[in-house]
Amino acid sequence: MGELIFIGLGLGDERGITLRGLEEAKNADMVFAEFYTNYVPNSYIERLEALIGKRLQILGRIDLEDMVDERLLKPALSGRVALLVPGDPMIATTHMAIRLRASRLGIPTKVIHGVSIVTAVI
Repeated sequence: MGELIFIGLGLGDERGITLRGLEEAKNADMVFAEFYTNYVPNSYIERLEALIGKRLQILGRIDLEDMVDERLLKPALSGRVALLVPGDPMIATTHMAIRLRASRLGIPTKVIHGVSIVTAVI
């Protein structure tokens, strides 16, 4: 059985990921990332890939909103799939909807929270 793991990257550079998030990403069969709501330079992605030791598959808005079953959930039916998200993954309603969809399909999910702008402001 597979699993879908939402991993918050925190704020700032690649060092914002928690140790638990880093461990989960390293142990995943596939690592996806989405940055469509947050601009990140290519150098950030390269440093994050070096830290994790895996190539990231970058997903866009269409992938997560219109093609989520094919792009993200299908691989999670049989493998450990990580989705890296800037800040905290559960701040965005899109990620909550994906988690609910995964649950309906019988895919276990896990959330590794990260620091978000919301918690930083408070």
